[in-house]
Amino acid sequence: MEYNTNRPRLKMPSYGRNVQTMVEECMKIERTADRQAYAERIVEVMAIVSQQNLRNPEIHHKLWNHLAYISDYKLNIEYPCEINRT
Repeated sequence: MEYNTNRPRLKMPSYGRNVQTMVEECMKIERTADRQAYAERIVEVMAIVSQQNLRNPEIHHKLWNHLAYISDYKLNIEYPCEINRT
């Protein structure tokens, strides 16, 4: 049995290990359109997990920034907003 304490630390624990795993899998997708679609679904899941409304532009921007951060800014997609490296 594998314990979470033996796994790599989460970049953003508030989203959980499943979101981080989804981001890692997204980075492995070779086809650009598929990777973009998968990233958009991840943001939707992040909104659900954090109980946020995606219709709010500020929340939308925040979630995309969090996605970029979780991927160490290595996720090669077209972000719908400017990503801030903080």
